[in-house]
Amino acid sequence: MSNIKLAEKFNNLTLESEDHWDYRGTNNSERDYVHGFCTYPAMMVPKMQREMLQVCLAEMSIPHPQLLDPFAGSGTILVEGMLQGLDVVGIDINPLAVLLCKVKTTLINVKMLEQHAAQLITNIEQVNNVTYHQFKGIEKWFTAQAICDLSKIRTAITKDENLEIRRFFWAAFCEVVRMVSNSRDCTYKLHIKDAEDINTYNKDAISLFKETLTFNSIKHNEFYSVLKRRGYIRRDGVSYKGSVKIILGDCIAYLQHTKKKFDLIFTSPPYGDNHTTVSYGQYSVIPLRWINSNDIDESIDEKLLNTLYEIDNISLGGMSSNKYVTRNKKNIVKKSETLKEQINTITEIAPKQVNKLISFYSDFDRFLATISKKMKPASVSVWTLGNRKVAKQEIYMNKIMVELGLRYNLSLLTNFTRKILNKRMPKINAYTGDEKDIQGTMTREHILIFKRSDIADE
Repeated sequence: MSNIKLAEKFNNLTLESEDHWDYRGTNNSERDYVHGFCTYPAMMVPKMQREMLQVCLAEMSIPHPQLLDPFAGSGTILVEGMLQGLDVVGIDINPLAVLLCKVKTTLINVKMLEQHAAQLITNIEQVNNVTYHQFKGIEKWFTAQAICDLSKIRTAITKDENLEIRRFFWAAFCEVVRMVSNSRDCTYKLHIKDAEDINTYNKDAISLFKETLTFNSIKHNEFYSVLKRRGYIRRDGVSYKGSVKIILGDCIAYLQHTKKKFDLIFTSPPYGDNHTTVSYGQYSVIPLRWINSNDIDESIDEKLLNTLYEIDNISLGGMSSNKYVTRNKKNIVKKSETLKEQINTITEIAPKQVNKLISFYSDFDRFLATISKKMKPASVSVWTLGNRKVAKQEIYMNKIMVELGLRYNLSLLTNFTRKILNKRMPKINAYTGDEKDIQGTMTREHILIFKRSDIADE
């Protein structure tokens, strides 16, 4: 693959129009195929990732590239990889993300799915005496009517004997759990609605579930049809020709032990402190408390669901107390001049925020050191990054990534920015430094494209 040619292709597209990568308009921003399953925080724009993947593949002479997303989220990259007939691997520490990845990448016989869905609806409608599901705080987050309706749906789902179909049902169910909960719709964090809004609750969870299940079934069938049309379905008429592997767990731990090496990395890592930016864990924990954990993955640690914050705590940079920010972690400032300058600035105006920065970038550096060893020589990686704000200071993750990447044989080919057009996060949010205040949230994403130096395997 020619470095110059690949960079030129991206640069030409960027110059084509100043908002090329913004993907404005309904047709450009729509979540087609199974991308439309279930809302999830900070989802990628599928058609944008599709275009970037196609540009990379057009310049690659490798017959069957291996694609990895180490922060798989809702599975956008995995689905796009399947649409190109690739072998895909996705890793995420969040059980809800793993459920969505498994559901979106699993093909089910269309007629069988239709039959099981019809039987499920019948079972829900016939449920009379149902045992109400219970967990700590359920009455806070759901009305009595919602608990009743959701318990009926949950009971009916658990009776289906097919694991893959149960997962499909759970994906529809968790979207309904979100829709009927007492948490506000305007944010991914858990914030209780006003009492007046809760008291005027009038959503029908069962009707919403039927609508969501129908929608997801249609999207699944569209995805299956396009894969079949492109010749990516095996002779059995159901199985995907490539390999799909979804891992629940810490991406660093997986990468340290796997023997696999990858030709392509497409990902969007966390932007920093999940507690104050995109709270993947908070968003996920309430739906997860309704779902049978073993149906997602038998290795799930139930302790993850004990608090609203545990999933975020075990993510990159999640542990930032003095106990965890060791002298070794603080050495991260020696590896990036940009980070060093920014930490010096934050130390002067909001010293309480420094540990969060050090913890995150120390973990991120360890991740880069690990993943670089699993990239084949001349492999390409495409990173969608956001520059969060700390104490009203923009943290230049895009620059820090370039500086850290050089240490691990990752050379920047090109980069560009795009406007984030559909934000669920507010334009301003609170920060807790030495003084409480508000600050703007990110409005742009930075896309960085790297090539791993063509050196001997390590």
